[in-house]
Amino acid sequence: MSWHPIELPSPLASREKVSISLEGREILVCRVDDQYFALSARCTHSAWPLVNEPTEGMEIVCTLHGARFDMRDGCPSGGPASKPLSSYPIELRDGELYVRL
Repeated sequence: MSWHPIELPSPLASREKVSISLEGREILVCRVDDQYFALSARCTHSAWPLVNEPTEGMEIVCTLHGARFDMRDGCPSGGPASKPLSSYPIELRDGELYVRL
């Protein structure tokens, strides 16, 4: 596994998400307060894109069928999804984000 810099069009505000493509993977980068998370960008139940879906606390809510995922580890916290989102280590270094694939 190696670290990759993430180039965002602008800095993320708290509760903002952006979908990026990195080495053939669609990755959702999320910010909650001063924490960043990197997850697979589509619901594991329906493959619905999560980039425009709401967040509640530390969860992303897929409004298509109501699945919920914990941003900290990608685990489903509410059905109908039963498989977790892939979760990737992410770090902020000198003002730049890096994700490990």
